[in-house]
Amino acid sequence: MVLSLINILMDKLVEFLEREYMEEEVRVEIIGKTTRVFAYEGLVELMRGAEYSVPRWLANILVSENIARVKEQELGIDKLSTIAYNEESLVQKLQLVKIPRYFYLNINRIVRDLENRLKKEIDLSILDDIKKFEELLYTIGRIRVKKILNMVLLTSLPQDTVDKLSEEEKILYNSFKGLLSIWMKKLNLEK
Repeated sequence: MVLSLINILMDKLVEFLEREYMEEEVRVEIIGKTTRVFAYEGLVELMRGAEYSVPRWLANILVSENIARVKEQELGIDKLSTIAYNEESLVQKLQLVKIPRYFYLNINRIVRDLENRLKKEIDLSILDDIKKFEELLYTIGRIRVKKILNMVLLTSLPQDTVDKLSEEEKILYNSFKGLLSIWMKKLNLEK
C-alpha cells in the first residue's frame, strides 16, 4: 500500500514537472510563412526571420508545422557522452556536473522524437542513436541518483550543488529528504 501511494505521488510530481517543462519559454526563429498565434498578450503576428520567446508547447506546434525552429542548444550524443564521462570521473565524490533544468524530460522527448522518426523511415542509424541516448541516460541517471542519495544524509546542500541539480533531481532530493526526516522523527532519531 505504501508503495502504491508513493507511486501515485511520483506520477503526480512527474505530471507537474512535464506541465512546467511545456510552459517553459524557449526561443524560436520563424522560418516559414508569417503566422498569427494566440499568446498571453492576445493575437500576435510572428514574422518570418524574427525570433520570439514562446512556451515550449507552442514551439512544438510551430516546429511540427515547419513554421519555426527552436534556437536552444539540442542535447546530442556528444554532449551526453561528455556529461557521462565527467560524472563517472567524479563518482567517488559528492560533486555533480551541471546539467540542463529539465534534463531527463528533455532526453526522453528526444528519444520519443527519434522513435517517431523511426516509424516513418526505416533507418538503422536512428535505432542506433536511440540505444545510445538510452544507455547514456541510464549511466548518467544511475550515477547521479547514487550521489543524491548520499547527499540526503547531509544537513544541507551548498547552493552551487543545488544549482547543478535538474528540476527532476530537486524533486527526488526533496522527496527523499522529507521522507527520511519523517521516518527519523517517528522513530525518535531526530528532534
